Amino acid sequence: MPEQLTLRELPIPATLQGPGGAEFSAIRSLFRQSGIEELGHDDLVTGDAVEIARVQPSAYGRHMIHMIGDGEEPGADIIAAAIVFLPLAENRQSADIDLVVAGPRRSHGLGSRLLRRVADLCLEDNRTVLNLYTGVSLENGGEGVAADPAEGILRPDSGAGWISTAAPGPAFAHRHGFTLGLVDRGSRVGISAADGASLVRLEKQAAVAGPGYVLESWTGPVPEAHVADYCRIIERMDIDPPAGGLSFEPSRWDGDRLRTMEARRRKQGTTSVVTVARDLGSGQLVAYTELVVFDGQERIAFQEGTLVLPEHRGHRLGLRVKAANHRRILDALPRVERIYTWNAAENSYMLHVNEALGFAACMVEGEWTRTSGVPLPPNG
Repeated sequence: MPEQLTLRELPIPATLQGPGGAEFSAIRSLFRQSGIEELGHDDLVTGDAVEIARVQPSAYGRHMIHMIGDGEEPGADIIAAAIVFLPLAENRQSADIDLVVAGPRRSHGLGSRLLRRVADLCLEDNRTVLNLYTGVSLENGGEGVAADPAEGILRPDSGAGWISTAAPGPAFAHRHGFTLGLVDRGSRVGISAADGASLVRLEKQAAVAGPGYVLESWTGPVPEAHVADYCRIIERMDIDPPAGGLSFEPSRWDGDRLRTMEARRRKQGTTSVVTVARDLGSGQLVAYTELVVFDGQERIAFQEGTLVLPEHRGHRLGLRVKAANHRRILDALPRVERIYTWNAAENSYMLHVNEALGFAACMVEGEWTRTSGVPLPPNG
C-alpha cells in the first residue's frame, strides 16, 4: 500500500457543522456512490442529518468509525470507511459492520485492511461475532435470486434463497470468512392516490376473515395508552420471523427504550406511520405494521416491522393492517411514491402478503456472520 494512505479513527461527530462533520459527510458520500453503483439508485442511502443522529451513543448502543484517507491531513480524500455498531443492551458479543471502498480503489486490499482493524478492536471489546450485510440488485445487471446459475452461488443452511458470489459485496464477505446466515428479498411497490380504492378492497376482503378486530392508526409517537402492548408486540420481531442460520439475543422493549428510539427519530426528522389491530374481546393490540419516512427522502417509505401475535394468526390481519397503513401513509405523507420492504426468503406468508399489495422483488440482501475463531486471509 502506498505510504501516503493512512488509516485512522474518526471520533463520532456531535453535529455535521462541528469537528469531524465534514469527514462524516464525505464518508456518507462514499456510501451513496456505492449504492448507485451496486443498485442503480441511491434510494436506500439516507441523508447525512439522519445518519449523524443515528450514530450518537445511547444506553442501547454506540458506534465507531474508521477510515482510510489519501494523505495524513484532515482534509485528505477519504477512499474507504467502516461504520461499526456495537450493541450495549443485548448481543454484547457482536458487532454490525458497514464497510465501503471507493469504486476506483477496490481490489487493492483497502477493505481487508479496514476489516482487520475493526475486527481487532471488536475482539479487544470481547466481541467475537461480526455481522455484515450485502445487497445485490435484480434490476441493474446483478444476480441474486431471480435465477439459479450453475456455479458461483451460495445458499444459507436453511436452503431458502441464494446469492451470487460474482457480486463484489458477497465475494468480499465470502473471501473473508463470513458465513451466509440468511437471504432476504428486497421488494418495492409504487404507490399513489389512485391506489386508494384497491387498498380499501383488500382491507375489506381481509376483514371478512377476522371480524373480531378493529384497526387504529397514528402518525408519530405511540400513544401512551398503547405503549405496553406495543412493546410486547415488537419484542416478537426478534423471535417470530425466520432467522435462518443467524443467532442473536432478542431485544427487550419497555417504555423507556421506546421513547428513546422516538427521541432519536425526532432528531433525524423521521416520521413513523403505524396501524395496529386491537382484539375486541381483550382490548389488547395483537398486530402492528410500521412505515417510516426519513428527512430528505420524502418520496420513499421504508417498511419497518409487521407482526401478528401467534394466537391471532389465521385471520388475515397481516394483509389487513398493511393495506390500511398504505392508505394511511397516502393521507399523512402524500409525497410518498414508493415503498421498500425486506423479508427472509423462507418467510412465504409475508412474501405472499406483499405480493398481494403489489410488491415486486428488486434486490437480494445477504446477512453474513463470522466468529473470531475464523482467521482472516493474510492478504485480504
